[in-house]
Amino acid sequence: MKNLFFILILALTAISAKAENEKWDFPNEELHQLDRTIAKAPQYEKDFNHRVDSIEKLMNRRGISIQSKVEKLMQITSLYRQTMTDSSLLYARKAVMESTSAGGDLKYRAALSYADALGAAGVFDEAIEILDSLRSESAAGDKKMKIWYYSVGRRVFSNACGYMQGLVNIEKKYRTRYIECDDSLVNLLPSGDNYRNFILAERMVENGDLNDSKHLLEALMKKLPTGDNIYGMAAYQMALIYWKQGNQNAYASYLAKAAESDIQGGVREGFALPALAVWLYQQEKIDLAFKYINYALEEAYKGNARVRMVSLARWVPDIDEAYRRDISASHNELAGYGVIITIMFIALMLMFVLLFKEVKKSREAHRVLKSTSKLKDNYIGNFIGLCSTYSEKYHSLIKLVDRKISSGQASELLQTLKSGKMGDGDDENFYKEIDSVVLTLYPNFVEKINELLEPSERIKTQRGILTPELRIYAFVRLGVSESTKIAKILNYSVHTVYAYRNRMRNRAVDRDKFEENILKIGLD
Repeated sequence: MKNLFFILILALTAISAKAENEKWDFPNEELHQLDRTIAKAPQYEKDFNHRVDSIEKLMNRRGISIQSKVEKLMQITSLYRQTMTDSSLLYARKAVMESTSAGGDLKYRAALSYADALGAAGVFDEAIEILDSLRSESAAGDKKMKIWYYSVGRRVFSNACGYMQGLVNIEKKYRTRYIECDDSLVNLLPSGDNYRNFILAERMVENGDLNDSKHLLEALMKKLPTGDNIYGMAAYQMALIYWKQGNQNAYASYLAKAAESDIQGGVREGFALPALAVWLYQQEKIDLAFKYINYALEEAYKGNARVRMVSLARWVPDIDEAYRRDISASHNELAGYGVIITIMFIALMLMFVLLFKEVKKSREAHRVLKSTSKLKDNYIGNFIGLCSTYSEKYHSLIKLVDRKISSGQASELLQTLKSGKMGDGDDENFYKEIDSVVLTLYPNFVEKINELLEPSERIKTQRGILTPELRIYAFVRLGVSESTKIAKILNYSVHTVYAYRNRMRNRAVDRDKFEENILKIGLD
């Protein structure tokens, strides 16, 4: 017994240690938070649509200037760029059309906005063509125009690199243009600018300068709200740092944070959630991997993010196949459990039926016992009362005999005894006691007897008094079935008792079972 207890303690300790290790090694809290954010996604989308509607209302006001209208169109284009690429293209075209009659840099910015939307939609040739056509204008423009140009160029070439991944020569060409935009922005943006610091940190991560990049990214994440696009990109770069350092837990944690930021900001082309799904797949967390990769794919389809759909397509079949295998194994396991549960259910039902029968028997026994107890109490009470009456008469007789003999009146005593006057009324009193006992024990005795007789033969009685034949059958109900005993108790002749019993049987509906039915009175 001691050995068994020791083994049980060891097993519980091992299970507890395993649970602690899993809790420590796996980013459960971050994944739970991500799930909560996904659950709130409809509300974030609703808030986003409300922002767009508000801008549209301002844009559609009467008397709005062309410049203000184009500004609003570009603002909506920017909002839709990472959320709904088709809508982004639609508003970008409107901005280009409206800007044709505008002066200044408005036409230039509208064209850049259109190139930005094309790059997000995966239409790289046309986007790059627009960028190249604006290159000289950008070079001749002021610092602000250059920042606009290289910011859009950076996004276009970044998407192009992602889309052409694996096609080395083409990807290298786009990568060169991407780095050019990065370098230009670092030179143009003011020191301390969040976007500039992110670009610097990203370059450091790429070059292996992990500690400095980590400090820079941590500082960015502390000062930015979680739904900000730069926060999400910074969290993704932090994940890459921890991946390079071999910290799997931190890698997954920051991917979850980056994915959460993308969902809050309405970004449907983020890298974080697909990367997290792939990592979970590699960790054999198939259910979570399937859930996240499908959510990412659904979001990419909603936003028509072609670039992201291409990258997702590499992993969806593998994760889907693993999920199906997992489901198949679970179904087999569930089938086994189903058989066991069915057997247990049948056994439980049988036990329930048996238990129900036992409870029913127990209740019936309790009811009979209660009824018997009540009858016993009544028997005892009436018996004590009857004994008390005859004890009193006995003592009165003793006193009378003692008095007569002491007074020398023995002859008078003998004469009194022979006359029978002393017993006058005793039988009637005894019969009244008998009637009282019977009607106390069986209040409906007369009615039940009459139910056993033919309607024309039913007996009418005075209240509380039984007829001689009813009195005889009262003793039969009490268990005294021999006519000789009944005759002695009631001081009847045996012939009288026989005659009354035969007469009652002849008046019964069921003559053969009459006395058997008498014994059932009071049991229902």
